[in-house]
Amino acid sequence: MKKFVSIFKNKDIVNRIFFTIMILFVLRIGAVITVPGVKVSDELSNIMNSGNSFALMDLLGGGALANFSVFALGVSPYITAQIIIQLLSKDVLPALTELSKQGEYGRKKMEMATRYLTLLLGAVQGYGMIRTMINQGYISLTLADNFWTYAYIVTILLAGAMLTMWLGDQI
Repeated sequence: MKKFVSIFKNKDIVNRIFFTIMILFVLRIGAVITVPGVKVSDELSNIMNSGNSFALMDLLGGGALANFSVFALGVSPYITAQIIIQLLSKDVLPALTELSKQGEYGRKKMEMATRYLTLLLGAVQGYGMIRTMINQGYISLTLADNFWTYAYIVTILLAGAMLTMWLGDQI
């Protein structure tokens, strides 16, 4: 018990714990904010409670998919981008292989390539998510059904994904 109490006497540890709790609070709030311009159907909530693959994705995403929230993409584009960059750096692309061997400089460049690929994959995944949800009748657009509406919604989903990625890096 004394050891547990002594942990809280260290100001740095207390600050880190508080910061982590605040990040979790921000993530929970973001998971319930529905993307502007989208109306979520009641059927989506019923589907999420039925135990299918959408329910599993929603569970792993902290409930963000059921609300079609700004954090609906989560960190999945970033994880996918990391996997792709790591695989390509294993003698598939010589430029990435060289970067992986250049120490700190190469690591920073590969991280930047991962972030750019995250944006590309997030845009594709976001558009795919929107089209799938509309085609299944889970969401409907309250704005005009045109390119700019999709670009707007994808941008919001990307911003949420990038924010979750940044928050994860801060911990």
